[in-house]
Amino acid sequence: MPEPTTADLLAFALALADEADRLSMSFYRGDLGTEQKQDGTLVTRADRAVEAMLRERIAARFPAHGILGEEQGFAPGAPGEARWILDPIDGTHGFATGMPVWATLIACERDGTIEVGVASAPALGTRWWAGRGDRKST
Repeated sequence: MPEPTTADLLAFALALADEADRLSMSFYRGDLGTEQKQDGTLVTRADRAVEAMLRERIAARFPAHGILGEEQGFAPGAPGEARWILDPIDGTHGFATGMPVWATLIACERDGTIEVGVASAPALGTRWWAGRGDRKST
């Protein structure tokens, strides 16, 4: 399989954000099962579910890529392959209290350089994204 281009990675990251938005919004202002982690920060069922879904989709599409997520830690990929960096619900405290200021963060790094990044804030109806050399927002 040829190495994906930055445009390929960005298109995939945006599709992941679409799925993450649908899933996170299904939990928003509902029964979140909020818990406190050892470090004192909050985690919800939505955090865990969104990260699990993102990991599943990434592993299916790019099985050799590594994944670093806030909730499940690091799963190394093949040497020299890209690494995805995930925060399923950035701003969990706001999410847990019903405030709309939170987002799903998705990035892909190759050779120590961030190639693409997406910050999707569905409760605000806003998304920002960038691929090396191109920046957009909606």
